[in-house]
Amino acid sequence: MSDFPPATIIVSDEELAEYAARWAAEPLLAIDTESNSLYAYREQVCLIQLSTRTADFIIDPLEVADLSPLAPLLADPGVEKIFHAAEYDLMCLKRDFDFTFVNLFDTMLAARICGGEQLGLASMLSTYFGVEVDKKHQRADWGARPLSAELLHYAQLDTHFLPELRDLWKARLEERGRWQEAQE
Repeated sequence: MSDFPPATIIVSDEELAEYAARWAAEPLLAIDTESNSLYAYREQVCLIQLSTRTADFIIDPLEVADLSPLAPLLADPGVEKIFHAAEYDLMCLKRDFDFTFVNLFDTMLAARICGGEQLGLASMLSTYFGVEVDKKHQRADWGARPLSAELLHYAQLDTHFLPELRDLWKARLEERGRWQEAQE
């Protein structure tokens, strides 16, 4: 296990509303999802991981009935949303919750624009942070409850380092004069 505290698990509408109000003051939010695509005919988002620069959160949409407090954050141009390989997460969040997204930074796309050869998040976590991710959990049944501490830690790793990866890739894009290209 890594040397940072476990994520705060959000399982009620009240908790989500309280945290969403706090997140509105954040300049950036790292976001990822886990779905049950291997275990259900109609897949659904089963976890939403979210990290700020100082804390990690896991929202359980199977427990939280009202995810609408996230909508203004995701659509706010003043809050940068960081993803790794954003396309699938955006599609799932739009499909399941009709969220709209503005001001995105995709660490995989930034790495690709910079000519990076290892584009996977596990590779980047290993290279830049010395963190080894056990990819066996990638195929977990994220719709099953309860989720083990090991699975929750795996999910947390998907966003915990994204703010730092964003800083690294943004600096490289600017150094190479490719920031505008990435913005497009």
